[in-house]
Amino acid sequence: MRNFTKQFTAVVFGGICLILMMTVCCPPSATSLEKAEDTEASEKEDWDARLEQEIKWIRAEAEAVIVTATKRKISVRKAPAVATVITADEIRRMGARDITDVLKTVPGFGVSINVSGGYMFEVRGVRTAENEKILLMIDGHRMNVPFWGGLGEFNMLSVENIKQIEVIRGPGSALYGANAFVAAINIITKNADDTDGVEVSVAGGSSDTNKFSLIGGKSFEKFEIAGSVYHSDSDGPRLTIDADRFAGKPYSKTPGKTDSYLEQNEVFLKASYGNLKFTGQYFDKERGTYIGFANALTDGSVYPHKNLWAELAYSHSFTDKASANFRIYYDRFEETDKTRLMLFPEGYPGFPDGMFGCPSFKNRTVGTEIQSDMDIFKGNHLIAGFNYEYIEQYDVRRDTNFNPWTGDPLGSVQDISSWGNFNKDVTRKIWAVYLQDEWEIRENLNLTAGVRHDHYDDFGGTTNPRLGLVWSLLKDADIKLLYGQAFRSPSFQELYNDSNPSVLGNPNLEPEKIKTYETSLEYRFKGSHGINVTYFHNDIENLIIRDTASPAHYLNMSGAEIQGIEAGISGAYSADAYWKLSYTWQDPRNADNDARL
Repeated sequence: MRNFTKQFTAVVFGGICLILMMTVCCPPSATSLEKAEDTEASEKEDWDARLEQEIKWIRAEAEAVIVTATKRKISVRKAPAVATVITADEIRRMGARDITDVLKTVPGFGVSINVSGGYMFEVRGVRTAENEKILLMIDGHRMNVPFWGGLGEFNMLSVENIKQIEVIRGPGSALYGANAFVAAINIITKNADDTDGVEVSVAGGSSDTNKFSLIGGKSFEKFEIAGSVYHSDSDGPRLTIDADRFAGKPYSKTPGKTDSYLEQNEVFLKASYGNLKFTGQYFDKERGTYIGFANALTDGSVYPHKNLWAELAYSHSFTDKASANFRIYYDRFEETDKTRLMLFPEGYPGFPDGMFGCPSFKNRTVGTEIQSDMDIFKGNHLIAGFNYEYIEQYDVRRDTNFNPWTGDPLGSVQDISSWGNFNKDVTRKIWAVYLQDEWEIRENLNLTAGVRHDHYDDFGGTTNPRLGLVWSLLKDADIKLLYGQAFRSPSFQELYNDSNPSVLGNPNLEPEKIKTYETSLEYRFKGSHGINVTYFHNDIENLIIRDTASPAHYLNMSGAEIQGIEAGISGAYSADAYWKLSYTWQDPRNADNDARL
């Protein structure tokens, strides 16, 4: 595939160069010269028309619509949440390569990379290696992996097939359950009408980077189909590491280069006939481990993952005021048996070929959800729903060439699952009910109240309410007063890690809980400029951390208090030129001793 991509890139690049050469070398005809004055005269009319289009674009941006805040379409201004919407046009103009590039632009978000090459997202003073306190969805379909609880390897999803990305900062468990702890991200993909044909793009760049993308869509009478195919491969930036934990030892690879190679494939499909809709995606990613999992520079690791999900949904309108939506879905995530993680380099004492750990596992989720929508009276909308999931972890296996307890060499890489597995086969059952009411008290005053109860068969139940008041005190000014609670269920890694020299699981963990208070003010100046300021306060309980033992254990600490301010200002000069500036101040502290975290 890599060779094909390179050849195709070369052909396209050569064709573009040929067209440019023909354009430059061929002189303008006499007819063209005669028309020059007419063209010049029409330039002003073209400019006026373009300016009018740009003003329309700016107004459209100001009236952006979001689904994630309430599970139905609502303007960002009236949404009971601190929300950011990034459209396909904005993504294209910023030159984003993947969703991580996009999320870097969201106020309150920070992005960093850990020693093993995983991206960590910091939101309102909270950052962890697995990003398990952030919920990621594609068209409303949950993508978090049960083993880690976090985003898995989806942080580099392609952007070519994205219609818009909706980001909610703050709790979302009242609608979505677990993991919508400090933020929820919903990637909305393009429909058939957004493409209406086929688009092909090929790109190449430094570090031997190649990309190929094909998206398409078509609408018929009752049938619509849209989808995309994406491939990328790259050697990645090879940065110099001067020293690691073994610096100065004869087997240390420092000074040396990071291992950031990447190969990624995606296939996405959505199709609908009448009220019946199918959505599905296949994702395949293999990458290097940057420096290395054990803080030792290595270059012999292979870290592959595969994911497949499918969803079938049916919607029905009983009247113009009452409707229902039913969906069933299936997910399968796999850390494949090709995983080969080099912990220590070749020549490490007792390990001439290096120390390897080769874990693999599979997660499977089968779920169903039914949601009803009803207009109770004019200006009042009620949502009620039920959700059930059966989650299974299976085929957990560990191949390695060392004893995980003593560190002694085993001579060769071998299956030690029978006596030294790193986790275990396990199941989890979840059911949930939720209710939300939106009431337009006045044209400029909206109240939203909701609650959701989730019950887990392994740790019990948790109830999480929300309350939001949105007041448009002026034509161009909005105030939002928000309160919400959320939870984060312990992951399989935190519960059942075993025979791990780094950290062990704790089956007695309680879910993390958070209470969030938010006040947000947004003002739009005349023209295309706007300013927004948000104050937030988080009270976190049962925060899951690692203790200082060796090996470490997961445990619940008493909690943390985090407060902060997010401020942003933005403007646009035209449909092709806009700017944004944001600033975040945050103060995270230990709830027991007030020490800064």
